Amino acid sequence: MSMLDLRRMMLLRDLADLGTVTAVAERRNITSSAVSQQLRVLEQETGAILFRRAGRTLGLTRSGRVLVEHARVVLGAVDDAMSALAAERDQVSGQVAVASYNLGIPAFAAPLVHRLSTDKPHLQVRLQQADADGALRLLRQNEVDVAIIYRCDFEAQDVLTGLTQQALLVEPFVLLAPTRLHPRVLSRGLAALADLAWVTGLVDSSLDIALLRAAERAGFTPRVTHRLVTAQIVCDLAATGVVPAIVPRLSVPPHLAHLIVEDIPVGHRTVSAVVRDRRRADPNIALILRTLRVIGAQALGEPRLSVAS
Repeated sequence: MSMLDLRRMMLLRDLADLGTVTAVAERRNITSSAVSQQLRVLEQETGAILFRRAGRTLGLTRSGRVLVEHARVVLGAVDDAMSALAAERDQVSGQVAVASYNLGIPAFAAPLVHRLSTDKPHLQVRLQQADADGALRLLRQNEVDVAIIYRCDFEAQDVLTGLTQQALLVEPFVLLAPTRLHPRVLSRGLAALADLAWVTGLVDSSLDIALLRAAERAGFTPRVTHRLVTAQIVCDLAATGVVPAIVPRLSVPPHLAHLIVEDIPVGHRTVSAVVRDRRRADPNIALILRTLRVIGAQALGEPRLSVAS
């Protein structure tokens, strides 16, 4: 039997966890046919019948389930080896790869790089931008070590088999509106802006859904006339004083903070750092997580913490 490929074993583990080839393909950002082809190669490499095929359904045989359990051990051992090697070093050093969503770069990843470049110059942080699903995919593929993600209060929780999630910040969505309208909103609520045009994100984006849900609770359907790609650009248009918007708090630059209508709840999202379970003991990863927690605690102006806490 030839040496088994770790990436194919990851696909097998994913199939056991998720149940369908389609779900595996979505997690790995490849086609279903590519998943099926790689699993067939794995079956050929082992010389065993790993799958039961019934139409388009692909199930695991007893041999397949046995290999899945060993695959979990092998893939976990790779992370254990990386953590053990890191622990053998006299100092925190080496490289840690971090994937983050767009706003997570200025809010978390850039401060992380800045702090560690001063405090731990022998540890290099390599950044990669990716949306939340993409960051988790890179983490599962062992292409990054830490994923910084967010999930809104209206989104389903992720299935994080084999991963550990640490909350960094509960970030509120905020309402931006011309200051002349703030008294009206504070008196009548969000419905006071029902007759205005709105700016938000692309259709079905988190910005779009946050606005629709908040408006629905206030009893109206917003008239959206502008759709933009990022929250920062939405803030820029809201700054004209022509249209209101609902955006995450950290997307609002200091010079536009006066547009925020305080005490109008419009939802929130939770920012988290995610790592593979078996890398938590790695001193490099542990330091990254501690530092991110400190950054998260200070993000909305809370009291300063030390990395050692």
